[in-house]
Amino acid sequence: MMRTTICVLAAAAVFAFTGCKKDTASEAQTQQQLEETQKKLQEAEREAAEARKQLEDAQREAEQARQKQEMEEARKKLEQAQRQADAARKKLVETQQKAAQQKETQQQTAAGGQGLVSSSGGSSPASGESSPATTAVAPPPPAPKPITVPAGTPIVIRTTTALSTKEAKNGDRFQATLAEPLVVDGVTLAPRGAEVEGVIVESDPGGRVKGVAQLSIALRSIRTVSGNVEIRTDAHVAEAKSSVKKDVTRGAIMTGVGAAIGAIAGGGKGAAVGAGVGAGAGTATAMATRGEPATIPAESVLTFRLKSPVTVTVK
Repeated sequence: MMRTTICVLAAAAVFAFTGCKKDTASEAQTQQQLEETQKKLQEAEREAAEARKQLEDAQREAEQARQKQEMEEARKKLEQAQRQADAARKKLVETQQKAAQQKETQQQTAAGGQGLVSSSGGSSPASGESSPATTAVAPPPPAPKPITVPAGTPIVIRTTTALSTKEAKNGDRFQATLAEPLVVDGVTLAPRGAEVEGVIVESDPGGRVKGVAQLSIALRSIRTVSGNVEIRTDAHVAEAKSSVKKDVTRGAIMTGVGAAIGAIAGGGKGAAVGAGVGAGAGTATAMATRGEPATIPAESVLTFRLKSPVTVTVK
């Protein structure tokens, strides 16, 4: 009986161990499948992220292409509108000229008719009576004549005051005069010495050590025979002289002074240390010193060119 019981217990133990082993293998297989699934999921997420990035890049490129196309279409429309405006302006000038000529012809015809009526009208005076004096008719004043100054026309001025990046600021106005008369088709639209107004387009004092100061100016108005006329011209740029040579000389002097002091204090080693200190001081001094200003002296003769046509009505 005892032996039978022992056999039964042994068989149960073997069966339990076999089942436990099967469960352990099943769990390992499940864990492996889970890890593989996670890897596949991560790989799919990476592919999805890459596809999303490619889609965003494609959308950006499409948006840039669309904007570029819209800008090109807008530019073409603007050019067409400018051509139409130029044609309309030309037609308007021609119409004004024709109207002025017709008015002048009508006035001359009316003046001639009045002269004939006053000289031949009424009965002949009796003998012994003097005929009345004929009233003289003054000729009509000439009609205003619009004259267009084309783009690219040079305008030569003479500055009346000195301009410098030390004082000038962007947007400041300055006064000048015409150095040469403005003449178009043989008609003087503005005599020599006429008042001219300009503007400071950009006053850049320049960086420290690197770069030089720049002063950019342009013209904004000119006093013509028919009054003050606004204009737009290209810019004249004046640059300062480079101060690099002065900065190098200043650094060399400071290096020499530092070396001399170091030699007095500590011999050769002190001279080397003093030279380094002097060089650093020279560099710091150069860094703290702004370069030469850009200037345009008074009585400077400068030439500008119109960027767009201007119409002046000559009376």
